[in-house]
Amino acid sequence: QHYMQQQKGKATPQMKEKCRRARRKPALLKQTHSYWWNEQQTQQKAGKDEDRNSGKRNHNWIPTHLWHAKRFHVSSPPIFSWSVPLVHSNRGSRASLRLATSQTIPKCTIQDASWEIDGCAIVLRASQINSSSSSGEQAVKVLLAILGKVTDVKLSDNAITSGQLSVEGLIHEIDSYPAGLVGPGTFIFKPINDGSTKREACLLSIFVHPTIRLKVMSIVTTFINSHDGDSDINLTISTEPYSLLRVRGTSSTTTVTDVFSFNWMDVLPLDVNANEVDHGTLLMIKVHCVSSTDCTQSRNQIILKSHRPNHHHSHLPQNTACSGWDVLCHPSICNDLFQMLVRNGGTCAIGLVEDARAQLEAFPPLPIFPRDYPDSEEGQSYWEGSSKDWKLIRSCIEGSCGRNNRLLRMRQRESCDGMISADEPETSELVSSCGVSSRNILRIHWSRLVSPTSGQSVIVVRGSFGVPFLQLLHGRGRLPHKVVSDNTTQRRRPRRPVRSSNLAVHAPPLSKDERERHSQLCQQLKASLSLPALLRCGVFFEGKGSPSVGDVIYSFTPRDDGNNDDSPKGLHQESPLGLVIASGFSPTRGRSYGVAFVSAAMFIDVLDGTDHGMIKDKKMFLEVAVANR
Repeated sequence: QHYMQQQKGKATPQMKEKCRRARRKPALLKQTHSYWWNEQQTQQKAGKDEDRNSGKRNHNWIPTHLWHAKRFHVSSPPIFSWSVPLVHSNRGSRASLRLATSQTIPKCTIQDASWEIDGCAIVLRASQINSSSSSGEQAVKVLLAILGKVTDVKLSDNAITSGQLSVEGLIHEIDSYPAGLVGPGTFIFKPINDGSTKREACLLSIFVHPTIRLKVMSIVTTFINSHDGDSDINLTISTEPYSLLRVRGTSSTTTVTDVFSFNWMDVLPLDVNANEVDHGTLLMIKVHCVSSTDCTQSRNQIILKSHRPNHHHSHLPQNTACSGWDVLCHPSICNDLFQMLVRNGGTCAIGLVEDARAQLEAFPPLPIFPRDYPDSEEGQSYWEGSSKDWKLIRSCIEGSCGRNNRLLRMRQRESCDGMISADEPETSELVSSCGVSSRNILRIHWSRLVSPTSGQSVIVVRGSFGVPFLQLLHGRGRLPHKVVSDNTTQRRRPRRPVRSSNLAVHAPPLSKDERERHSQLCQQLKASLSLPALLRCGVFFEGKGSPSVGDVIYSFTPRDDGNNDDSPKGLHQESPLGLVIASGFSPTRGRSYGVAFVSAAMFIDVLDGTDHGMIKDKKMFLEVAVANR
């Protein structure tokens, strides 16, 4: 008894802290960095706002992080609180592109893009308080009203609201279209029926980039709080954990069928081919994961989303590497599905750099956020170099980080050294460079391309608004109409060498009356431009030279001044027409190809008064000159 009294008087001994080796076991690290797919903590994540550029940030792992860490260059420190697989450590983007487009040995690629949707979906639930026969229709109408206020999506198909098709669109500030762009998003409807109350409801899942998720939630919450419509409709907002796997390539459909073991006849109509389904088609598939013992019935169901953005040009080999299927699943089974596709399906894993290269290879090139969205806040931050995360992504996408491990590690170290100083002196130049960590960062001010004197924000022309500009371009000349002979077996030997079909030729000039009518159309379209606008276009490079990001585009018109200097013929350097934002050699095209932004007003001025255009592949083109910086 005396001994026990002495022990009570002593302080309680503290447990010895575990050593670093014990703390860094892979299982413990995975549990520490995978909190984001816990439902309770995911709900708290919805209302948590953090500054990505200051303070302590979360460090999230994608479900397949341990697999990628041994084979890929993974971002360190994390990008937007995520460890992102950047590029394979033993091959470059051209190898994966060659594999995805191969016809002799059909294969496909796979990418774990869970970080690009921030590991969750913004879920809007619309349900009616008092049950009625039309409660489901009223809930859908309320969700459509929200989309009409904050997006450019125009829904008229019943297949979308019934959950058979997904839709993609741009998210804007409330009632500010076309200005106030936030970023792109994917929208999926899901009608549900509450069995306990027997009331119909509708769910709207929104998938956005992690840099704009908090802002999108704030916009939607503001609209819900100010909703003064039908009081019988109850609107709630939450988040739901999701993982995204992208399967792309020639054999993507065959691989998904063999690995998941399902019959297309059970999920598609009889008259629909699995290789010809529409873009955005949604299919519910039930899978069986052997190693996932904690998976419930609902977690074993995955969503297959068809991804064929350029379905009008699906026959071209350029679009093979960016066409396939998206697998939306719960993060707890993502690693098992990934391993099944890699081991059993023979897919080739890719990272951020390879995916960006495949989207550039497509025809027309697919937009990448925020590089192709300079009219958004994140797009301005991307091009002005005000974020160290975007600085690292730009270094990987614009550079050639194949097998050069030292170059990529150096860029990762430089990304940790702080951002561009806020005290950087303002310049009136369109393109400027400033030194950051012993290397130059290219800064592009897009507002100075369309309005050099004023700092007014720009608007990018998209969708059907670009049709008048295409009509003006095709009206620059006449397309030749070749008469094909019925007797194609006998072909006469040409007297002159046949020009290659890849070369552009001058179109027959317009008549005087046609030129006047074309000039009037140009003046009318320019007068209708009420906002400074940019046009996104593709660029085919001919001749010598290696194009790069930031190259300046000038108008190119023939001149007869008798000057024999080495300057490009017809190069007008008074005012630039646009800038190149991405470029590279295209294996399927056999030449360099890129993406550029040009000023809409100056584009019209160049087309006004021209006599002829350039014809290539039975299409009209505008000939320009590109000057390296």
